[in-house]
This record gives sequence, structure tokens and C-alpha cells, in this order.
Amino acid sequence: MATRLFALIIGIDQYKSGNIWDLETCVDDAHIIKRWLTHDLHVPRRQIALLTNEFATQTSIEETFMAHLVNNSAIERGDAIVIYFAGHGSSIRAPRGWFEDGSKDVEVLCPYDHEMRNTTGGRVGGISDRSLHAMIKDLSDAKGDNITLILDCSFSAPSSRVALRERRHSRWTPTSKATPDDLHTGLWRNSLIGSQSQKPVRGFARIGYDSHVVLAACGYGQSAIESKGGGNLTRALIAAKDQHAIHRKTYIDLIRDIETILGEDQRPICVGNHRQRILFDGVPFSPDARYVSTESWGDGSLRIDAGAIHGVVEGTEFSLHDHNCRGSRNPPLASVAAVEIHPTWCLARSKTQSKTPIGGGWAQITRWNNRIPFQVHIRHSLFNLFRRCRLKREIPRTNVNGQQTRPGVNMLQVKTASQADISVKLRRREVVIERHDATIASNCRRIIKLSSEQTSSDLRILDAAAHFHLHLHRKNPQKPLLGLVTMGLYRLDPTTWTRISGNLLVDGRAQIVDDKTAIYSVVLHNYSDVDLWPYLAYMDASGYGINMIHHPDSSASVPPLPKHGSLVIGSGTIDSEALSFSLADGADTGAGFLKLFVCSEFTPMTFIEQGPPTAAPIYPTATIGKGGLPSRTEVWDSVVACVTVVRKPQ
Repeated sequence: MATRLFALIIGIDQYKSGNIWDLETCVDDAHIIKRWLTHDLHVPRRQIALLTNEFATQTSIEETFMAHLVNNSAIERGDAIVIYFAGHGSSIRAPRGWFEDGSKDVEVLCPYDHEMRNTTGGRVGGISDRSLHAMIKDLSDAKGDNITLILDCSFSAPSSRVALRERRHSRWTPTSKATPDDLHTGLWRNSLIGSQSQKPVRGFARIGYDSHVVLAACGYGQSAIESKGGGNLTRALIAAKDQHAIHRKTYIDLIRDIETILGEDQRPICVGNHRQRILFDGVPFSPDARYVSTESWGDGSLRIDAGAIHGVVEGTEFSLHDHNCRGSRNPPLASVAAVEIHPTWCLARSKTQSKTPIGGGWAQITRWNNRIPFQVHIRHSLFNLFRRCRLKREIPRTNVNGQQTRPGVNMLQVKTASQADISVKLRRREVVIERHDATIASNCRRIIKLSSEQTSSDLRILDAAAHFHLHLHRKNPQKPLLGLVTMGLYRLDPTTWTRISGNLLVDGRAQIVDDKTAIYSVVLHNYSDVDLWPYLAYMDASGYGINMIHHPDSSASVPPLPKHGSLVIGSGTIDSEALSFSLADGADTGAGFLKLFVCSEFTPMTFIEQGPPTAAPIYPTATIGKGGLPSRTEVWDSVVACVTVVRKPQ
């Protein structure tokens, strides 16, 4: 699930004017902020605009601000918006009438072309505090007030007591050529002199507004310093988010944490009428489906909402955590192993002899402890010898007692392809995988190629393949609902959403022609005497992605698949979107599996999802539910079907 956060990130080390000394780490800081948003907060890259050096002129910044933020139809009211600037700040003498009280200086952000000649014959005077506040006011009117402005720069000359070496690392530059008149010509269109709304403007971080919250590197009269590790504010911000669970932090809390890290060297500032809000109003910190809830069982055991239907077996290991929020520090607090397995839950105990009581919270599977290892054969190659040797060392093995020695799904390296589930051959920029598993090899492409250039990405691909294999083949050995739950696939008219085909699944297989306009529904029939909760996943065999197509809502009063009843997934309602299948670019065929899990009790199933190394050919939506209570008569089973997509004949 994409995070509803959008960002404009600006970092400038090199300036066009020879009169402005260049900086060293602003661009690095900009990339660090982008990496924080994409890696920790899971913000899609398309939701981030990054401008550095020569691409960060004043015109480019203003045009990107309008196109990427103000006029971006993808941004909804209340979405989190971050504007980050690392570079020089400066000040220019105020034009006559700029301030009613006769203040002398106007604070400005220095774009790449600061002080250079512009098309009007004057010079670029930078983005003034008045202009930026007016820009953000326009943005707030259009998209709401969940806006954070982060400024790692300063607007005052370093004091005479500051050593010359430190002055060179100050993110401040004097403005010697741009004039007060240049401030007028560079004003944002809605920031006219004399406008009632603009009268209070006195710097970027001296007055709070309703439109946004400001995190600034320092206050008036102080300096923002950079070192080889980056700007002090940015470095401390990243350190603070790595040290604390920031989903609980208000802006005031966060700035106090930053102050503690910076010490007396630099005093950061936080202003804004909403500074008591949780950071980004809590928008990026949505529940992470990889965690399941736990509660103390009273005898030293822990009840965990994951059981046989999820693939838990005796010995499956879990790490315990304080919360389940994405993007917030969440270190493991303890480790437990499953000792008693039920269909939708298990009892677990500490792996150590510690008598420390284990309380409720959240758990994540760290070792699946699958009894039959996923077997990997690495083919010899004249190229990538060292990479192949590293991969061989990294592939998990079982010890002499048959116990799994590495987190994730149990894997074993074998000597021949005849023993393996997959064979792997490393090439310069890819991994070639040959699948030997009969279910996949007989229904899907036997050989696939996935992009990879180093051991870490090779291992991620193998982990994804092992996880895929585990859930594809997982089933209830007792088969309590065999033949009592069936699944059908039907093509729909895209206008009326009525069926225009018979059941495309024949003996558990369907072949369809690639057509981006085609939509489909899945119809489930329950011939048993038990009301069921259905969970439908699509498993993309071309890239090892697992996506939940249908996940029932835990708040539903009755199970969606009643006994002797049916359920249509793709009925046209908000929580029942149709399915669409399409081939990846350049592919002639593609295939995947519809894997249906059914259970007599609700249980969260989304944590089996995984992102694919390549794009999945199906783009469903999923409704994610919450945990439920176990039943004494829990029943679960699964059904699997293969869907093959072929290129439409020319």
C-alpha cells in the first residue's frame, strides 16, 4: 500500500555564480531524505520530486512546486506533504514598504542561479520568506494543512567568534549583487506588498502559521553548519528517527530529540500552529501487515494470531515488537517459538530459559521452520566467480540437527538440478532461474530472468522464490473441504459488468488472451455446512509477487461465503473490484496462480504478501481486515488454480 505522502526535495552544493562558495553535502542530504521516505515510509518514487544543483533554479523550483504539488491531482486533502531545502540561505535589504515596522532584512533561500542575471535585466534575488509563505498558502488552500517545511540552511552571517574553517561550512552566503528591487520582481504572484495576509511575515521560522509546520536548522542570528557527515539538522533528524519510535512523536517532541543530539552547537527551531501534531499528522505510519497481534496466555506462553493456515508449524520463530506501525523504529524485544499449533493461532514460548514475563504486543515471523527445505542448485559459470562463491556461502543450510540456521524460509543448496526446486545461473546484470518444481514448470515459463547485479539482490530473489514456493504448496493435509469449495473465473462486460463467458477454469487451469480492456470476476461456491471467510491471493509466477485480491473485513457481522452459498469477487462494488490480467512489456506469455484460503473463523492473512522482483501482471485491490478470536471448531482449507496469459495474435 503506497504511503499518502508527497515531497519536493531540493539540495544545492554547486552554485552558478562564482561569488558564492560551493557546499559539500547538500545533495547528499537531499538523497538521504529521499531514501528515508522511500525505504522507511514506503513512499513511491513517483511521489517525490528531487531537484539538485543546476536543476534547482528559482524558475524550476517554482514550476515543480506547482506541477508536483499544487496541481497534482493525485494529492488529496489531508495527504502529507514535505518540502525540504538544503543549500545556502541569505538575506537582502528590504525594499521600502516591505515591512510596516521598518525591519531591514528579508530572508531568502538561494536557488542554483542566485544573483545571476534574469530575463528582466535584473538579478535572481532568491525565494523570499514572503514568497514561500504565499506559495505554501496556495498549497494549503488546495491540499490541506498537513505540510512540513524542513530548512537545513541559515539566514545570518556566522558570528566573528566562529572559526574561518567553520564559516566555510556554514550554509549561508552574503548577497552582494541582487538588490531590493529584485525582491519585487521575484515575488510569488499571490504575495503582493500590502496584502493583509502577508503583513506578519518575518523570516521563515519566526512566526507560526496554520498552513504548515517549519523545522529549521537554527534561529535568527545563528548558523547552520555542515560537515562530512552532512548538515547538522539533517544528520540529527535521521539519527532521531533511527533512535525513537517517531509514529508517537509530535513535532515538538522531535525537535527536542534533535536538540539533544546536536547539543549546544546548534539550536534547531520548530514553529507552526500545528506543531503539537504527530509528525506528518501520522499519515505515513499505517499498520504494517507483516505484524500480527499477540496476547499473554498466563502460563508463560504467548498467543499469536498466526497458525496452520498461515504456514506456522511447531518451531516457527517469531520476533516480538512494541507496535505495528510502518516507518517507525520497531526493534525486536524478544524471540519466541511456536509450541502448539491451531488453525488460525498458536501458542509460543521464549526460546531462552528467562522467566521474564512476555506481554501482549505484536509479532513477526523470522523463521518459518518449513520441514522440507527449498532446494537450490547453483550452476557453474566462467563469469561472476566471486559473486557465485559469496552466494553459495550465504545460502542457508541446516545444521547437523536439521535445524534452520538463517531467518526466512529454510533453504538448502544441492549439487544437481535433479534434486533442486530451482537452478540459478548468475549473469552480469541478471539471474537466470530454471524452475524444476512440477506445478510451476508444467503451467508457467520454465526459465525466467530477473534483474540482479550483486549478492544481496541475488539473495532477495531466492528468498522471494522460497517464500512463493512455501505458500503455493501449502495446504491442509486433512483436506476437510475437498470438493466442497470451488472457484470459477469469468470474463465481464466492462460496461455492464455482466458475464460474457462461461467458467474459464477447466481442471484448475485457464488460458486467456492479453487484453488490457478485459476484466474478470472470481465466483466462489461453498457446498459445505460451514460459513466461511475467504482469502484470495494472486501469485505471479513471472516475478514471485504475492498480492491479496480479496481480504474480508473483520468488522463484517457474518462470514462472506455462507454455507451452501456463493460469493462474487468482482461484482462492481467498492470492496469487490474486478480483476485484470496483462503481460509485462516484451513478454509473450505470463502465468500465475489464484490461491484461495478459506476458514471458518476470521484471521488476518495479508502478511503472506510480498513485492515481486519484477512487475506482476495483475493489479487487484485488497480490503485488509484485523485480527479475530479463535474458535474451538476452526476449519480451514485451500484451493489453487493456474491462469496463463498469452499474447493476442496480430
